[in-house]
Amino acid sequence: MRKILLTTVLLLSVLTLSAKTPKNTNAIWAWSSHMDKIDLQELKDKGIGNIILHDKSFTNHGEEATMAFIKAAKKKGILVHAWVQVSYCGGKWMSLVDDEHNCYRQDRFDEVIDLCKHYMDLGVEAIHFDYIRFGGTAHKHNPSPEVTGTGAITEFCRQANAALKGNNPKVILSAALMPEPDSEYYYGQDPAQMGQYLDILMPMIYRHSPAYARGGEGWAPMVARHFVEKGKPAQVWAGTTTYTGDDDSVKPMDAPSIMADCETFKGTGVTGIVFFRFDLGEIPDMKKFKLN
Repeated sequence: MRKILLTTVLLLSVLTLSAKTPKNTNAIWAWSSHMDKIDLQELKDKGIGNIILHDKSFTNHGEEATMAFIKAAKKKGILVHAWVQVSYCGGKWMSLVDDEHNCYRQDRFDEVIDLCKHYMDLGVEAIHFDYIRFGGTAHKHNPSPEVTGTGAITEFCRQANAALKGNNPKVILSAALMPEPDSEYYYGQDPAQMGQYLDILMPMIYRHSPAYARGGEGWAPMVARHFVEKGKPAQVWAGTTTYTGDDDSVKPMDAPSIMADCETFKGTGVTGIVFFRFDLGEIPDMKKFKLN
């Protein structure tokens, strides 16, 4: 009897990790201010099947208008993911570790998860976690072997999986990850653990950022392979910019240049491309683009 129960529990655990991820794995990040600018037909015609829309849309445009946009996108075959910030709010970092009391910030876990549940109750079918990390200080928040910076991010993912897939097993969960291979130490992001609870990992492989450009031509595919290998069983969609430079010297890219960056991910094992961002640069026609 115990063996049967154990087998059942294991099967249920696997089911909660499985969601039917979109067939179209081309995506674009969009701010709430972009919602009224987005031409859904144009994105569909360019082969974009996912919009990662910042959840400020629900407050800036209202829940009714935002859900109308999400439903209109669905009719076009485009899935809208609610883009939720976990550890950064109001321009400030929020540690997910209470160092003084040697515990995780369960209040913040609950706040974010409850917000996601609310969006799902409205009809949202995909949740995207951003700032699901520390701002380079994860290694400073290890008050004990049982409570660590990396453990906090993993525990949030575990709880989000249990709560949100418990609410709707078909919900698609994803997260934006920093691209450094040693992201556990600085950011608390362990793709090997996060990939157990999230359906899609989206490392921000921004090869034109001055901080990463010195890695050369081979840096982006190397990073992609790292996350594909470590992030199993989650899918990996590679984040890439639609511009060059940094925040102080942004230069929009043309479609051929952006497509050339997409080509560098072929054969790495990533199954999707995510553009950052809408309204900056010329999105190429992705309808015939194949990664593998």
